[in-house]
Amino acid sequence: MTDNNKLSLTIPTEKMLEKLIIEEEQIRMSKEYQDQCTLVKDIPNGWLDVTQKMQIDLIKKHGFVSEMNCDVACNMLRRARYLYPDNKIFTEVPVYVRNNKANAGKYKEGDHVPDVKLFNQCGQEVMLHHLFDDTKPTIIFGGSQT
Repeated sequence: MTDNNKLSLTIPTEKMLEKLIIEEEQIRMSKEYQDQCTLVKDIPNGWLDVTQKMQIDLIKKHGFVSEMNCDVACNMLRRARYLYPDNKIFTEVPVYVRNNKANAGKYKEGDHVPDVKLFNQCGQEVMLHHLFDDTKPTIIFGGSQT
């Protein structure tokens, strides 16, 4: 393998991630970003696509241009609060961390949950109870890719 064919992995430092997090927050609060999210408000997960594109553009702007470097940097940007739990920037700056409403939920084993509308990965509507199999226990997890 020649040097030209070698893959080079660039890992963002903690300081670089701080800079990226601050810039991402400024973008998320901008009218332009919020308008883009509003345009896709009726598309299931539309805002997630807008956010993913914004993060990729931000990462590439800072030099992580190869697909592998971009993927690694995006992953680290999204996980910075876990990678550096003692860094206040990662726990106080991002809106998606400050406003995280995640919790264990109110339902306990044996409770009946309401039938709600969900969307599969293809954007097709599916009712929650249609996913249940009464012969097997059901465990429900929820999350967000951002």
